[in-house]
Amino acid sequence: MKSTMYLLFILIAPLIGSFLGYIIGRKNERYRDIFNIVMTALVFATTSILYKYVASSPIELSIPYVMGTGVHLKLDMFRYIFVWLTTMVWFLTTLYSTQYLINYKNRNRYYLFFMLTLASTIGIFISENFLNLFTFFEIMSFTSYALVINDEDDYSHDAGNTYIIMAVTGGLILLMGLFLLYNYTQTLDISELRVAVSSLGDIKYLIVALMIIGFGVKAGMVPLHIWLPKAYPAAPTPATVVLSAILAKTGIFGIILTIEVIMNGDFIISIIILIIGFLNMFIGGFLAMMQRNVKRILAYSSMSQIGYILVGIGLIGILKEHRTIAIYGTLYHVINHGIFKALLFMGTGTIYLVLNELSINKIGGFGIKKHVLKIIFFIGVLSVIGMPGFNGFTSKTMLHEAIIEARHMYEGAFFKICEIVFVISSSFTVAYLMKIFVAVFIEKSNHDIEKVNARISKRALLPMVIFSVMSIYIGFNPNVVLHVLDKALKPFGNPSTLAVSFYTFNNIKSSMVIILIGVLIYMVFIRGVLKKGEGDDWYYVNPTLNWISLEKHIYRPLGKGIIFISSAIFRIIDGAVVNSVTFVVNGIESISKMEINYGKSILTGMRSGIINLFKIKDIAKREISNHEESRGIVNIKERAEEIAHNMNSLTYSLFIFGILLILCLLFLIF
Repeated sequence: MKSTMYLLFILIAPLIGSFLGYIIGRKNERYRDIFNIVMTALVFATTSILYKYVASSPIELSIPYVMGTGVHLKLDMFRYIFVWLTTMVWFLTTLYSTQYLINYKNRNRYYLFFMLTLASTIGIFISENFLNLFTFFEIMSFTSYALVINDEDDYSHDAGNTYIIMAVTGGLILLMGLFLLYNYTQTLDISELRVAVSSLGDIKYLIVALMIIGFGVKAGMVPLHIWLPKAYPAAPTPATVVLSAILAKTGIFGIILTIEVIMNGDFIISIIILIIGFLNMFIGGFLAMMQRNVKRILAYSSMSQIGYILVGIGLIGILKEHRTIAIYGTLYHVINHGIFKALLFMGTGTIYLVLNELSINKIGGFGIKKHVLKIIFFIGVLSVIGMPGFNGFTSKTMLHEAIIEARHMYEGAFFKICEIVFVISSSFTVAYLMKIFVAVFIEKSNHDIEKVNARISKRALLPMVIFSVMSIYIGFNPNVVLHVLDKALKPFGNPSTLAVSFYTFNNIKSSMVIILIGVLIYMVFIRGVLKKGEGDDWYYVNPTLNWISLEKHIYRPLGKGIIFISSAIFRIIDGAVVNSVTFVVNGIESISKMEINYGKSILTGMRSGIINLFKIKDIAKREISNHEESRGIVNIKERAEEIAHNMNSLTYSLFIFGILLILCLLFLIF
């Protein structure tokens, strides 16, 4: 009972705390900050306590009469990895936020939605029913939208529009996949779906495709990533930290459930995810090299690092009985990415706090004399590039080993090409991070920015120091995390554990070769092609500004075209409905007229007889008048037209969902 109460606490406490913190913040912001720090610390501490319970057996809790089918919660070691990472990063980010947001507006509103996002994110990771997961997923999309637009300038609103449009569209597509899933299996309980889906035919691929698209939007999966490089720079840095380190993992979590837990690592789907992962790695890394805004560089970096995780997910299904190394590498990189990306974004936010600017062309040389910040940022850089001795080396080494294993299992050039793409993409990582570090912390510029005084408070510095220590500690003691990963294998078919040797000569050599290639790309391409000017008067250009934009040149015209075509189709449908109603009403009106005329002739004869016999003319006139009032049936036509008009307006507002519904019904029929 105690473990289930702890599980319920980590879900409910941030939800209640968000509103309590908002009320406190209206009276005293200092007390609100303390309250939020204490609340996130309690949630993190409770999550840490849960480890001893989860390590022995999964914790499950069902609450009936909520969300229709009830709330079904589960925490096993696989989910625990995501929950622990979430609560840890959220606690440290809350510490950082209390210093970062001092001069920001809308602080009280920010913390309200910040805590609501924490509650919904935890809800996603512990949901054992896809309906519950979807509900928390949509709540998270809307609460995090408020974080993206917090500054309320033109850029943040534009980024927020892109973010919420992609989130809602992805949510609708995911919902359609869940509709079909329930229609064919009669269940949305995750533990029951592996058996239920195994008996389906080819329709399961449509269902899985819809679900992967829905989750892929949040993960920043190519080509659904367009919100990511806009939302990350727009949001305040603490929000960017959780967007990159945690919220992207909700999409990854959903994809893992869909492919590995439900589909049992289907080979076809795994190959597709593998290719998409390599596209993420390569395109994200390449575009990151071109950027000039540090946050935008790190945004594309996150897109590239998510590609590593997607590659790992694909390899799990491809390696079959040898998939343990891919599982380790995937989950290890989930953890590592959360740590080193939070560190780099916090370091970037510290620069922005001082200069209110993040363009490399304007902040060059700022960190030359900022030794503490330089060391912290350098640790983050070494972690991401996979330098031996830092945490990124461990997960990237295992993913590289998984690719080599796949190359040995399957003949042909495909996996040789995959390994080449892996090496090149990893070299891009070295190049774009060197671009940031050299420009900001080593190279002098003509702006004299290095003379700007910058005092970093201990409360803002502490989270970065903790992340730095974690990066180094995991790098030198990788088996600490492996012991946890050993217990997280059950959802993947419970394969046998694996002993991994990280610091072998070949692994270190591979890492150093990648780093040397990255240095070469930096010297030849970034400094030789993208950098302009001489001496201290230098600047970088971004050729991608003139390239085709997925959002502007493809998605927006496509969306407008869909709206136009849909409107035309639904106008035809509406017109048919109106004409049908009008035809029926006119028929009723004609029949009523015939009845009235027939009644009038009868009444006329009766009137003559009555007048002649009883001389009561006035009574007869009154009866005829009453019958003539029956002509009021004509008003039905006006009412029908009003209803049709209302139907017309309603149809327009639901056109996107209608299109998805019609397409899926067509797949069901044919």
